[in-house]
Amino acid sequence: MRNAGIILCYQDIDDKWLDILEKMNIKNIGIHTLYQCGGVSGLLEWLEEEKTKKLLKDAEIRGFNYTFPIHAVDYLLPRRLFNEHPDYFRVNKDNTRTNDWNFCVSNKEALKYVEESSYELAKKLNQKSNHYEIWADDSLNSYCHCDKCKKYSPADQNLIISSTILKGLKRFNKEAKNSYLAYQDSLDVPNLKVDKDLFLEFAPIDRNHLVSISSNDDRNNKNNKNILDKLCKVFNKEVYILEYYLDVSYFCKWNRANAKGLELDEHVLEEDFKFYDKYNVSKLYTFAGFIDNEWINKYGTLDLMKYSNSIHKYFIKDINN
Repeated sequence: MRNAGIILCYQDIDDKWLDILEKMNIKNIGIHTLYQCGGVSGLLEWLEEEKTKKLLKDAEIRGFNYTFPIHAVDYLLPRRLFNEHPDYFRVNKDNTRTNDWNFCVSNKEALKYVEESSYELAKKLNQKSNHYEIWADDSLNSYCHCDKCKKYSPADQNLIISSTILKGLKRFNKEAKNSYLAYQDSLDVPNLKVDKDLFLEFAPIDRNHLVSISSNDDRNNKNNKNILDKLCKVFNKEVYILEYYLDVSYFCKWNRANAKGLELDEHVLEEDFKFYDKYNVSKLYTFAGFIDNEWINKYGTLDLMKYSNSIHKYFIKDINN
């Protein structure tokens, strides 16, 4: 069964969004956090608030499913450990050991720490779905270049991180699966063996959003399309697509003060959904960051409904699904 989902920043979710999503006939919510909004720690604090518990309980009663697509390595392996265990952390391109992004995937103790932290995080999130989306850090040039790690491509290092997180998740939930987020540095095919419980999550952030990803005339889109073809041969059981159609945060460069209205092109949506229809996609998400009450009051929901109509017509193909 195919599903559509929307990823929202946790600060933006309220009852009004639940009403909008019901009208859009979309029942899958991804609850996201940005570094500037407190990262994973901020999200966990929000989950402990009574109003949040009530909101999520209401969401469940109304038939919504929610998961937590989050960049989490900075939480799973806290930067403060650098003073005591600098060897846990990565060596950058300048041959300097640093605690800025991700970690040294050749360090067994760091891997153990991340696995244990992933177990603890799973307990705190306590999500109902077996499909987790706990990702590596969100940055270009974020992987390790030490003598032991340099043999691993960024895609392979991402695979090691995703697999290590999966081990921790499985200690909490034996049925857990985790995503391999093909994104930024790791938008490529790994060479290492893929765990059967890792699924592909393809996020073409650098694509040209003004034309369809199926276009052969745009170099970035053609490159993304070719990578997806190759990835689907490796991750051939299950594929998520993670797009940016409604992502106000992306289009305003993650500065809420510059948030503007969306400029959806229905032809691009149609061509994109027809393109993704060819693959073994079980869920197509779009980010919708920074769409809060202020934005909705200013710009309305016309574009949200336009998006809903297109994805049901050309991808879900069943408005009652």
